[in-house]
Amino acid sequence: MNGANHRMDCVTTYPFYIMGGDWGGAIAPVKDELPLKGDTVVGNDVWIGQNVTVMPGIHIGDGAIIGTNSTVASDIPPYSIAVGNPARVIRKRFDDEMIRLLERLQWWNRPIEEIDRLIPILSNPDIDEVKRAIRKYLEQTD
Repeated sequence: MNGANHRMDCVTTYPFYIMGGDWGGAIAPVKDELPLKGDTVVGNDVWIGQNVTVMPGIHIGDGAIIGTNSTVASDIPPYSIAVGNPARVIRKRFDDEMIRLLERLQWWNRPIEEIDRLIPILSNPDIDEVKRAIRKYLEQTD
């Protein structure tokens, strides 16, 4: 069999090359012949619902939420909520100031002792109080 039988633009994309017997002689595609969309990157502190499909080469920003059964076919900004097929951003999780503070804080990159001290702040539902606490924390640590 010639190499043309395994290209992604052929009639079938079935991977005959993984089968044994007579089909085992088919040639596997080489990396240059596969459609490369770049790295798929999922940020930190991201929540992905059940049955979500993330297409190749997609970037999902830190703190994003992807709703159940969504198909993510384009990049999702940090701290956004995206749902549907194709997934679309329906809103930001927080206002711009809070997003800037969280992007600056990057709690997941901090030593475990600092994370332990941050847990009460990060678990507080009063967003205005959280903003004040993060501002104060960043002033003391940066």
